[in-house]
Amino acid sequence: MLAYLRQFVDDEVVIFPGIALSIFGFVAWTRSEKGKPVWDRWTLKAPIFGSMLRMITVARFARTLATLLKSGVPLLTAMDIVKAVITNSVMADVIEKARDAIREGESIANPLKRSGEFPPLVYHMVAIGERSGQLEDMLISVADSYENQVEVRIGALTSLLEPVLIVMMGGIIAFVAFSILMPILQINTSIR
Repeated sequence: MLAYLRQFVDDEVVIFPGIALSIFGFVAWTRSEKGKPVWDRWTLKAPIFGSMLRMITVARFARTLATLLKSGVPLLTAMDIVKAVITNSVMADVIEKARDAIREGESIANPLKRSGEFPPLVYHMVAIGERSGQLEDMLISVADSYENQVEVRIGALTSLLEPVLIVMMGGIIAFVAFSILMPILQINTSIR
């Protein structure tokens, strides 16, 4: 018994610090200059949450840019501020390239379209807003649309999550109940 306890303690001494160091290393890598773009690109391509993260980022981009332009901030300065607001480095890089293209005389919609990171609705609405002179209103419409889509998806995910949690809790309760009842039944059969 004592040997088993020593082996268990020795394993714990190795496993728990190893897990802690792995988590610390992963977090440090995702914040590093090389790791952040890789992690951000992967999160945008993740199966369920990737499209939702992209929608949140696009909504934040559109809302912030519209607010700054309505306040009278010059476009290039507004693009710098929007780049700082976006937390995803892949999308921030696209915004930086778009700012550079705008500085060279190009429209806003073209670099967004070329990047492939922004959905078609965004660059079509931006192009229409540029041509009609109502860029701020179009950006607000884009932001409202994507914020509504995010709310709908979050609602759908939470409604799907409830039954899964109920089944998991039922499984845990069944496991605990069998863990308590099986030894009692084994003692009962061994007494007879």
